[in-house]
Amino acid sequence: MADSRTVIFDVETTGTDKRRDQVIELCVQFGLEDQAESRVWRIRPSVPISPGAQKVHGISAADLEGCPSFAEYADEIRAIFDRAQTLVGYNLGFDIEMLQSEYQRLGQPPIDLSQKEIVDAFRLWQQCEPRSLQDAHRRFAGGEFSAAHSAEADVAATGRVLLGMIDAFGLGGKQLAEVAMVCEPERKQWLGTSRHIRWSEDGTPEINFGRHKGAPVHQLATIDGGGYLRWVIGKDFPRHVAEVCKKALEHSAEDFLLWVRQAYGWVGSDDQSTELPVSATSTSSPRATS
Repeated sequence: MADSRTVIFDVETTGTDKRRDQVIELCVQFGLEDQAESRVWRIRPSVPISPGAQKVHGISAADLEGCPSFAEYADEIRAIFDRAQTLVGYNLGFDIEMLQSEYQRLGQPPIDLSQKEIVDAFRLWQQCEPRSLQDAHRRFAGGEFSAAHSAEADVAATGRVLLGMIDAFGLGGKQLAEVAMVCEPERKQWLGTSRHIRWSEDGTPEINFGRHKGAPVHQLATIDGGGYLRWVIGKDFPRHVAEVCKKALEHSAEDFLLWVRQAYGWVGSDDQSTELPVSATSTSSPRATS
């Protein structure tokens, strides 16, 4: 008999933008055992599946032809989550947000999770296997190292740990530049030294975190008086993030893009580096900060 009180679930989506992208597959399993009953819904989205997402989950638009929309499943899915006492998943925050966004698009209240127990296997792993330098040294170099937290001892230990990791993860034939790309695969798309703002393919700076992830910075300057960018400026983000947001508020879209590409060195093809995206030229008047 299915244990409807414990639900493991996972979603596949058209992409990672929580405002725009949609759920295309949902699986729930009732209980933890391999033999537990499970249910899968295939869902037809109203937006395209991004190439990156399709590469991960292998679901194409053709696979979803004729499938119902989320609206047709919404009540059935909500009933399962309403009955559940414990929700289980891996890196569950993303799955929950994507699912709740579907109900928001339908104009319905979100699933009430206030009384649910949530077990995130990813967070449990983080808590039960700490990732301090001493922990890493025990696993990848062997044993403790003395004088931990002196700069000299930490530097030497880090070198031993990295060599051990390279061996353990089969990276021995790679240059350090290649290892760096394994650490941060999207580093080349970052604007500046952190992942908070990234370059789009056409050289437009986009917010790369939070509820506005994927939104062009210059467009956010025109929404609600630039309130979101002003919020970012007032928080403890890296200096370059605040600078870019401030410039977006102060300048027209065209002037902002010319400035940011020069200041932060976006390198595109010859035609990309001179031609502004259509969306950038839609707001051409300067904006003054208040």
